[in-house]
Amino acid sequence: MLELPDRAKRSGYDPQQPVEEGWLFRSIMGREESPATTSQPSTAVSAAANQNQSTGQNAQGNVQQTTASGSPVQPTSATEPTGEPLPPADADTVIVPRSDEEKDEEEDFILFEIPKRLGKLFQPKRDESLARALYQEGAELYRRGQYEEAAAKFKKAAKHWPNSPLEEDALFMAGESYFFADRYPQAENAYLELLKKYEFTRYLDIVSKREFAIGRYWEQVELSRPSMLGLVQWGDKTRPTFDTWGRAIKAYQNVRLYDPTGPLADDAVMATANAYFLKGRYEDAAYHYDLLRKDYSQSEHAVNAALLAIKAHELSYQGPLYDGTPLEKAERAADELLTVYRDRLGSDREEVLRAKNEITEEKAMRYFAIGQYYDNRHYYGAARYYYRATLREFPHTKAAVLAAERIRQIDGLPDKPPNRFKFLTDLFESNKEEP
Repeated sequence: MLELPDRAKRSGYDPQQPVEEGWLFRSIMGREESPATTSQPSTAVSAAANQNQSTGQNAQGNVQQTTASGSPVQPTSATEPTGEPLPPADADTVIVPRSDEEKDEEEDFILFEIPKRLGKLFQPKRDESLARALYQEGAELYRRGQYEEAAAKFKKAAKHWPNSPLEEDALFMAGESYFFADRYPQAENAYLELLKKYEFTRYLDIVSKREFAIGRYWEQVELSRPSMLGLVQWGDKTRPTFDTWGRAIKAYQNVRLYDPTGPLADDAVMATANAYFLKGRYEDAAYHYDLLRKDYSQSEHAVNAALLAIKAHELSYQGPLYDGTPLEKAERAADELLTVYRDRLGSDREEVLRAKNEITEEKAMRYFAIGQYYDNRHYYGAARYYYRATLREFPHTKAAVLAAERIRQIDGLPDKPPNRFKFLTDLFESNKEEP
């Protein structure tokens, strides 16, 4: 071991002795005082103990020790009240294993309570007068057009008087300051903090407009000047550094999430669906088009949403051997247009009828494809069943013509292929009959 410096020696530092816990550790662990500050036995007790030791009298003798206040001191006995002997002073400490409950409590304390107490240590002091002064300074800077400086003052004011009407005003004004300073990422963060903390804020209408405008700007600018690899950009402070397009979608979603009955809620859903459609994410686009038709059936976008839903579902359909749910959804959207919105279709009616015919052809092809599957494996009985189902369910389709032609070609062929391993199947069947 390295020798201690002279200054450490003079200070009485002993590396073998435990160091007293610091104030930070005691504060985190909820200890108001360090172990060194615990009360020591009184002088009278120490003196009585020394006297008792010198006279050879133990705790079972007749001499009673008292404290300075006159109250008797409990004698130190060699045994517990139960009669079990105590371990000697130099015996190894017995370690009692902790229960699962105690371990869970300790983990919860480490994961939740310690960060909470650390946060309180570094939290700005609650000061109403300081918060009001900072707010006034921010308002003056805002009037002068010094928006970024004003935003910093408003944020400080909010921190010094949390959970108050002034905090609500300060968070809104911080967002407005960043918005007019063209720092849209910081503005969106401030608006989102306001919406999360004050769900029914009186600024909801304005904030919804700002969120929608920011989302539209980020979506359009990403289309015109894409980020590197579609994820990262730098040099443009009006855009987020990472994932501009994803942040635009998030801004749209915030409008509907926090103001679902507001005037921009349906616009936000439609904008989200269109953004997904342009990205080629047709399943996500179709989901949001259907969402708009379901939740905002009276919206001005309802007809366009249904038309685009048909297209999105058709584009997400992968073929006759895959899931046919997109075709079912597309057909429901077409039927809804032809019944509920027939008066608002106009020239789009022909387009809807054409799409419905295409869906019918695709559904017929699904039956024909199953028939082909069995046909290729020489299960002609099953193949004929699906070919006839194609003729019965979809008689006026191209698939029906193909099915009729194939039925004539396989007419008279056996329902199942010959069993080329009859000796094996007979063997297994005979083994089954023996028991």
